[in-house]
Amino acid sequence: MVFLNDSDRQRAAIVLALMIWGVSFFLHFFWEMMQVPFFTGMTGARHWDVVWLCTRATVGDANITIGAYTTAAWISRDWFWAGSSWSRSNLLVYIAVGLLVTILFEYWATGEGDRWNYSELMPVISWTGTGVLPLAQWTFLPILTMFVGKWMFLGWLALRSK
Repeated sequence: MVFLNDSDRQRAAIVLALMIWGVSFFLHFFWEMMQVPFFTGMTGARHWDVVWLCTRATVGDANITIGAYTTAAWISRDWFWAGSSWSRSNLLVYIAVGLLVTILFEYWATGEGDRWNYSELMPVISWTGTGVLPLAQWTFLPILTMFVGKWMFLGWLALRSK
């Protein structure tokens, strides 16, 4: 990203953030809708109520994603790390932040927060009380988000250079 001047860097930073957030939103929404049977009361709820609940959860997921990305960028001092070859430390921080927030939020939401409960279909990790599907979500989707986000961002840069 050295070839970008200051105003182009600011624009590119915003575009990259929107791409990461948008890709994350799309992937997490699909995941949220697919795991509906693993939460109590969701299969019997009205369709639009489920869509609304999953949309709200997805906004949170996308915000966690951009927060985790920002944390990795802050530590590496490189906002554009997703557009280059990824270091293990960036990926580790990015995924670890997402997993940590997920574990803490799921612990609260299924406990004192009383936001939702897992159905009998959800395998649960006993020492955290967190469902396996939310953990899988925060292991696979962040990596997929980075692949798609990088592809989109590099394509956007290539189009801008023409």
